[in-house]
Amino acid sequence: MKLNKDKLSKYIILAIVAMVIIILFSALINSGNKGARSGEFIHIFSSPRNLKHYILSFGALSAVAFITIYSLKPVLLIIPTSLFSILAGNIFGPWYGLTLSMVSSFLAATLAFFLAKKLGKNFVDRLMKGKAPEFDSNIEKHGLKVILLMRLSFIFPVDALSYAAGLTSMRYREFILGTVVGILPEMVAYSFIGESFEEAFSIKFFLPIIAIIFVAVISYCYYKSMKE
Repeated sequence: MKLNKDKLSKYIILAIVAMVIIILFSALINSGNKGARSGEFIHIFSSPRNLKHYILSFGALSAVAFITIYSLKPVLLIIPTSLFSILAGNIFGPWYGLTLSMVSSFLAATLAFFLAKKLGKNFVDRLMKGKAPEFDSNIEKHGLKVILLMRLSFIFPVDALSYAAGLTSMRYREFILGTVVGILPEMVAYSFIGESFEEAFSIKFFLPIIAIIFVAVISYCYYKSMKE
């Protein structure tokens, strides 16, 4: 039986993402002697400072540890995306942190999207406790635009939106393109907030916050106008 191009591309993408996550997770486990043991994970995620120390404990593999934890976030559902991205800017600097955040967001969004596709609504409802947003008929005609605006507005939960999109007939390429472009301004802002986190009352700290709020308000207003 032949697979059409869309189905084949989905399986290839899912396989690649699965392999990357397995490799990264294996690297994290194999380096466990440098960090915390599995029984200490609650302590690790109890505060941003503990998570930062845990990531840095991997030394040269700190970036691998960060990507692994961030990519598995849709399943772990422990730390908000914004906090992860601010932490990336704080640990790795704004530009390297931005790169790591974008790669991790791509993997996390892809994982959530295909988990929803394969495991269905019951799985998503149990995992998200009914908090995943529901899409209207606009998603059929304007999937890319809807996802882009919802990501830009950043008021919709990141992982919940990925799971909800996976339950629709939206194509993966529309979802991931809207996601990557839509989260970019937010990730840039968070990375620079992270860099200047120790200067919490400086202009350098507040400018990115003002910028993402402005983008979010404009995007949300436009999104609401589409639904009217």
